[in-house]
Amino acid sequence: MNHKIKTTHHYAIQNYKKNLESLHQFRGKAELNRYEKLTKFIYCVIKKGESSLQKIGEGIEEDIDVESKVKKVKRFLKSKYTDYQSFFLPFIVSFLAGLGTVPRLFIVIDGSVVGNGCMALMVSLVQGKRSIPLAWLVRKQKRGHMSVELHVDILKQVAALLPSSPEIVLLGDGEFDSVELQELACSQGWKYVLRTAKNALIETRNGEQFNLGTCYPESTQDHFWLPDTYFSKHRYGVVNCLIWHHRTYENPIYLVSNLGYAPDIMAFYRKRFSIETIFGDIKSRGFNLQKLRVKDPEMISNILIIVCLAFLIVFAIGLNRQQIKISRIIRKDRVADYSIFQVGFRIANYIIENQIDIFYKLNSIFKAYFCVRF
Repeated sequence: MNHKIKTTHHYAIQNYKKNLESLHQFRGKAELNRYEKLTKFIYCVIKKGESSLQKIGEGIEEDIDVESKVKKVKRFLKSKYTDYQSFFLPFIVSFLAGLGTVPRLFIVIDGSVVGNGCMALMVSLVQGKRSIPLAWLVRKQKRGHMSVELHVDILKQVAALLPSSPEIVLLGDGEFDSVELQELACSQGWKYVLRTAKNALIETRNGEQFNLGTCYPESTQDHFWLPDTYFSKHRYGVVNCLIWHHRTYENPIYLVSNLGYAPDIMAFYRKRFSIETIFGDIKSRGFNLQKLRVKDPEMISNILIIVCLAFLIVFAIGLNRQQIKISRIIRKDRVADYSIFQVGFRIANYIIENQIDIFYKLNSIFKAYFCVRF
């Protein structure tokens, strides 16, 4: 996300929630035009199964040459009016509001390589075995870990999105075990389960210090429990640590948490792997984002708006597959072999191949959620 979004993010959410009834009213033809371009690009990503500028341009159904179509895509992505706040924020806030009363929400933070020499840091909401993108930021960085400051920044933005009533559980891999991130989670009232390193320094209440890697479960157990400890050289805590060596893992997994029950920590951490599904779905299993060669982080962030909205639409189609005669598209005995996303993707492709005019109905279905500026 760019600086403009970061500084106005919380304000935008509050204004959005106060003005739900008037979101469908575009202020002039320019806003309506931007919205219609967005829906066309979403349609092209689903139709082509590709996220490159060339493929999106090729999918535009206009009587102009391909080069002009690609330029149209580039102008949209570079426009100062194209941003997360206008196109994705209203939709995801409405989505979260529609979750109803649930006792617990799991959010996962992770990073992935995108474009040419860039990294995306994404926070997603776990839904079954999949995850729903909530927010992201993109930086010029080939590989490796992003800074702790960026981790904290994106989680603060997500905190403003989330409802206050359910319990929130934050999950993350070893990159996200910093004291600053744990402090933020606690300040928000969140629970967390974060992977850490075997050389993480631990101190007991009686002052004994050691690395987590020196502890291991007994031969008859799959975990070793270390409650009420201080974490790292900063003596953050108290926290609980778990050395988990399940028989299916070659090496132990080291976890730090503010949860007080070991079975919950293990069960919750398994949900962390759901974020791998969103990266897989928007990359090789769906929209081939891994082929993107764009170098500009802000353009990539705006491409993610299009791709993540395409994902949500396909995911919604998969969730509602009972309303579609699925046997025309997938053999009934094989539906269970596909994820919700893959079922939705196959249905979407069937709709497109049979020229059923459904995606252009986005203009009326989703108009209430886009192009809201404050």
